[in-house]
Amino acid sequence: MLEPLGYASAYTSERLRTWTGPSPEILLYRSEGTDASPHTHGRPGLQHVAFAVSDQQTVLDVHKAVVAGGWTVVHKPREYPEYAPGYFAVFVTCPSGLRIEVCHVPTATH
Repeated sequence: MLEPLGYASAYTSERLRTWTGPSPEILLYRSEGTDASPHTHGRPGLQHVAFAVSDQQTVLDVHKAVVAGGWTVVHKPREYPEYAPGYFAVFVTCPSGLRIEVCHVPTATH
């Protein structure tokens, strides 16, 4: 999912995986403790990550990548005029349960 956004895998170990590319750098650590259950929307913790991209094609490219990777598509790519004029996004859930949005917003919101 990160490749169409300009990220590349940088480091992988049993405890940590990192990606470099557009700011910010992404670091994911393996969970610690006895609770290894997948994250679910609404559970305490990080709920939603959104990436803003420069065009609708990147949103479509991410959608294609996550479908190929077997991720869950929560909301297929479409316009969300209730958010902002021209707001175009896809919402997915990664295998760990984190909700991720990739959106193109051509207009400034206030």
